[in-house]
Amino acid sequence: FAYFAHTPKLSQAIAMLLRKSIIHLQIVLVFGSIAILVAPGIVAVSPFKLPGWVMSSSNRGLRMEKAGALQVQEVTFPAVKCLRGGDANADDRHEGDATELVQGEDKTKRLVIIIDVDNTLYSERDLLSSTGDGIESQIVKNTHLFGLLHFNLTSQQCDELYKKYGSTIEGLRYTIPADRVEETTSRFYKEVYDPIDFSCLLGMSKKGGSQQLEDDDDVRSGYDHGHQQRRALIKFLKYISKTHPVYLASNSPKAHIVRVINSMGLGGVEFAGMLAPDCSTSTQTGSDSQEIAYPTKSSPRQYYRRILDKHPPSSNRLILLDDSLHNLREAESVGIEGIYINHSERTLEEGLAEAFGHILPSGPTNGGNTFTFSDVQYLIAKNKVDMQAINPSVWEQLAKELAVRLQQTGNGVLRIADLGAGMLSMLELILVGGAKEDRVKQSLLELIHMYLTPVGKNDQPRQSLTKLEYFAYESNPNLLEGCKDRLRRFGFEEDQDNSVESEPQFVRIIPEHENDIEIRVHLRPADFQGEHSPPEELDLIIGCCFADLFDPDQLALALHRFALGGGSAPLVYFPITFAGTTQLNPAKPSSRSWGSRNQMIPSDTTAFQIYSDSLTRHGHNLNPSLIVDAIIDRGGSIISEGASDWIIDPSSDVFLWETMMYFFGMSGAREMTKQNLDAAGWIKRCRSNPRTIGVSNVDLLFRLRTDLCATEMDKDMESIGHASGLDSTPALVQEIQFVAPYNVSTITKHWDTSDSSNLSPDQVEIKSLCSLISSGTELKIFRGDFESASLDVNIKGMADESMEYPLAYGYSLVGIVVACGSNVADAESLIGRLVFTFSPHSSRVRVDRDAIQLVPEGINAEDAVFMPSVETALSLVHDAHIRLGENVAVYGQGLIGLLVTSILSMQSSKSISSSSCFGSVTAFDTFDDRLGISSSLGATTALKPDAVILAGPFDVSIEVSGNPRALQSAIDNTSNNGRIIVGSWYGNTDVALKLGIDFHRSHKVLQTSQVSTIPSTLSGLWSKERRFSLTWGLLKSVIPSRLITKRLTLDNAQQAYELLDGGKELAILFKYD
Repeated sequence: FAYFAHTPKLSQAIAMLLRKSIIHLQIVLVFGSIAILVAPGIVAVSPFKLPGWVMSSSNRGLRMEKAGALQVQEVTFPAVKCLRGGDANADDRHEGDATELVQGEDKTKRLVIIIDVDNTLYSERDLLSSTGDGIESQIVKNTHLFGLLHFNLTSQQCDELYKKYGSTIEGLRYTIPADRVEETTSRFYKEVYDPIDFSCLLGMSKKGGSQQLEDDDDVRSGYDHGHQQRRALIKFLKYISKTHPVYLASNSPKAHIVRVINSMGLGGVEFAGMLAPDCSTSTQTGSDSQEIAYPTKSSPRQYYRRILDKHPPSSNRLILLDDSLHNLREAESVGIEGIYINHSERTLEEGLAEAFGHILPSGPTNGGNTFTFSDVQYLIAKNKVDMQAINPSVWEQLAKELAVRLQQTGNGVLRIADLGAGMLSMLELILVGGAKEDRVKQSLLELIHMYLTPVGKNDQPRQSLTKLEYFAYESNPNLLEGCKDRLRRFGFEEDQDNSVESEPQFVRIIPEHENDIEIRVHLRPADFQGEHSPPEELDLIIGCCFADLFDPDQLALALHRFALGGGSAPLVYFPITFAGTTQLNPAKPSSRSWGSRNQMIPSDTTAFQIYSDSLTRHGHNLNPSLIVDAIIDRGGSIISEGASDWIIDPSSDVFLWETMMYFFGMSGAREMTKQNLDAAGWIKRCRSNPRTIGVSNVDLLFRLRTDLCATEMDKDMESIGHASGLDSTPALVQEIQFVAPYNVSTITKHWDTSDSSNLSPDQVEIKSLCSLISSGTELKIFRGDFESASLDVNIKGMADESMEYPLAYGYSLVGIVVACGSNVADAESLIGRLVFTFSPHSSRVRVDRDAIQLVPEGINAEDAVFMPSVETALSLVHDAHIRLGENVAVYGQGLIGLLVTSILSMQSSKSISSSSCFGSVTAFDTFDDRLGISSSLGATTALKPDAVILAGPFDVSIEVSGNPRALQSAIDNTSNNGRIIVGSWYGNTDVALKLGIDFHRSHKVLQTSQVSTIPSTLSGLWSKERRFSLTWGLLKSVIPSRLITKRLTLDNAQQAYELLDGGKELAILFKYD
């Protein structure tokens, strides 16, 4: 229905007539020049065109209001809500069909939180388990003593009064004369509460009590096997107490509440007030008032009067969080909703999340969905997705490595320690394999058997596997019985003779043709870090969904201590290591919140960035390359790595999908709320249109070394001479050559390195460490899709080379200087230095001294090799000349596009306003994994190309996809007077664009960008040297080595280019011995 500011009485009169007489009728109301069609069933209606009007759907009828006004006039009519606010609320974008709109909660009602104190604000169970004492247990003990001394009541009789009336003193009120109630209550408070010792609240361990609320390191993240760990509750209470009324309500006296607050460190929370029997004074008179002294929650109308008068339920949503069902029922009678807190099925943190709409209710409701987190069910659901996700190549490499170890030891025994065994999913994969379709994994036993089988009649007889010992560490005691049941289903029997309570053992014999295999499982319900007697001579350490939970350096140290304690140098296998990105596919952009508050529903990309940031603050490592570096620093080596992304389907992986939403609601939503974003609206949007959740993971396989001998670079340094660095023997030099379209070969040359005469006076010789394939120019050359021209007019040594087969090409190489020509003035200081050069892929190169750049301290070789790519991205950003607050689109999230996104995110203006999108960076690509990386690099939104209409138009569009359709989309979805920067090189491909009348009249600027030179508009301030300097600085911030998806040698050059050409890899690095 319609409500107009200049005709309120008329519209109200018509509304009253309609309410009384007409139900199903289409009516056209015309006021002035505006006509609006209203009909039952219409839900999705475009926003009014009057300034400040927005429209939303509602199941509570039509509500018209002005932002900030308390008076709301309501016309009962389904489906449409009109809100009158400031001009910022007028949004011309249509979110989609009605199912995508946030419905249900009446956001015009203010949320008021009421929290019980004892066994709600803290967990009595956690207190008892961590300190051996509790608060409520002392109250119960003192209450029993009071009842015995003064009323000759047994403990059981006292407890029955509590169950019936919600508190023992409330029950006594009905058993003693009225004139004794006040005196008895006062004595009860003194004798029961004054003696309480609060030291248990001060000395709680981090096992799960309120003391740990100060510690942000404890968090149920979704990747920690669901341990019941509480969060940074204090910080959240401090925040919400500034935006919502938060009350404490207890049947205990006020002095007790104050002591609890101070002991828990909650003094900084701005509580709106406290309700206690000794501070609920009577102010009401009249026949309907039956006042009692010291009212408790059993007298809700009197007990809650202060709150009900100030926040009437008609215009507020009051929610009580309490551990007493009796108290919740009584509160419901006066219009207060209840959430039951029992610290097993619902913690206080979960109760608050439920109150704010961040997670689903845990128990039966009046309709709607419910969800209760279970660590056992989570692991079972996760195991199914793990099986599918685990990388087959890394899995097979693991089998090869173990087969080699069996051949070396000759004893037929493998000893494996699983450091986060969970429900023994990895043992299942080892024994029977798993997954389906293109991700099928054979069992580890089958693969080892295959690799041990001789391939020729002259080969030595193979070594057989005769025994496998599996040590399963799991610190969550809730899983022990489930593990035992699972082993029995696998055909294991408990070895009663060798089992002890701290280490049950199970045995199974697997018959084979040559010999039987004994599988012995040791269940160790403990944390491996506290292991005093680790297994000896381990061959393999496994940690599935495990390594990202630790600080990388601490993890590497703990692994070495564990391995050294057993006197071994095992392999380490970390499958499903979280790589930092979670995303919904397809993703949605940001939108207006459908409510009275001036909030935004963030894009899916931003929402999951906030989630990742919250995990980082809670101690999670989201960068697997840091784990690699930490283990290498302790003498280990990386053997294999590969992607193992989760794909969680909302229809087939229901529990895991709901668990992921629960994890977000318990972590990311809280942080989103602090940023004044509509977390509940985002979660409801997700639930109204469930989509696949993708989680980026990586599988890592290492070889530990107990002897910390020199690294390969140390050996290289030892072989370098003090003066010239010349070797005494000829060197074999490998390089690649493009021979024809889709054909690249590796050629070998012999270099005489014994005589400096082979070096020109101004040259230096570099022993290569790594080089990076350009996924743009080099792929054009690989495909033969290029014009005949000079390689690069601005790179020394390439200006005279033409693009014709056969061709050696490449321009990103990092190595160590091993020799210098006679004219190199700084030869002595150069020898052994890490340097960058624009050179083709080759194991050794000779270039002029002025053609190299010294790699600054703090940048490793694998980051330095990205220098040209980062400079290219920087030049694109410079050419785009983005002003503060402009919204930018980046089309194409290949290597350059991702680096552009990363640099733009450093200067984006997300903090300017949470109610409008200023300074957003929106990334587009067709590959889900690349959109996930965009998110981790800071994109505000990462979308498939077909969603551009929802996210645009943009002030600036940068096209680096190499796809003409993306260029057309950039032109079409850039605002009039906006700028389109074309960074793609299309080679000799004809590009057809539609540049019709709309483009002709748009005043859009279409500008090319190329890194080789500084454009004239910037040359007055910028030189190549200055841009190089900034590029090196950006390398430290961007850390581009995390974008490497595969490391190969030059022998695999053909494979490398084919993988890049097929879009199967993002960045491929050539490594050199």
